[in-house]
Amino acid sequence: GADATMDLITTTLSEAQTRRGDVDGLRSEVGAAEQATRGRQAEIKEELAAITPVLDAAKAAVGQIKADHLNEIRSLKMPPEPIADVLGAVLRLLGIADVSWSSMKKFLGNRGVKDEILNFDAKRITPELRKDVAKILKTKAASFDQATIARASTAAAPLAAWVKANIRYSVVLDKIAPLEQALSAEEAAARHCA
Repeated sequence: GADATMDLITTTLSEAQTRRGDVDGLRSEVGAAEQATRGRQAEIKEELAAITPVLDAAKAAVGQIKADHLNEIRSLKMPPEPIADVLGAVLRLLGIADVSWSSMKKFLGNRGVKDEILNFDAKRITPELRKDVAKILKTKAASFDQATIARASTAAAPLAAWVKANIRYSVVLDKIAPLEQALSAEEAAARHCA
C-alpha cells in the first residue's frame, strides 16, 4: 500500500515535471517563432516605409496634372504607344476591363478622373491584377520609362509613376499580410501556453 502510493506520487511528480518541461519547451519554440516573424515583419515594414513616400509623391504628381493636358491626350486621333500603354495600365488598376482608345478617352473625360486615381487604394489590387499589370510594366518597359513617357505626354508621365508605385506597394502589402497572420497565430499560441 504505502510503497505503491509513494511510487504513484513519485511517478505523478515526475510526469508533471516532464509536462512542465514540455510546456516550457513549447513556450520557447513559440517565442522563437514569434521573434523570427517579428524580424521578417520589421524588414517588410521598412520596405513599406521606403515605398510609401514614392507612392505619395506619385499621387501628388497626379494631383498636379492640368485638365488641358488630359484634354490634349483626348484630342488625339490615336495615342502614341507609350500613352496607350500607360493609360491601359491605369484603367486596369481601376478595374476598367475595356482598354480601347474610346474607353480611354471616355475615362479621361470624366469629371472626377484625378480624384478617382488619387483615392485608389492599393489594397484593392488582387494578385491576378498585379500579375496582369506587372506584365504590362515588363513587356512595355520603355513606355513606363520616365524620359520616354515625359516626351510623349506631360499628363501621362505622372500616371506611369503612379502605376509603378502602386504595383510596388501592392507587392509589399502582399508580403506583409501572411506575416501579420502568422504573428497573430503565434501570439495566440503564446497566450495558450501561458
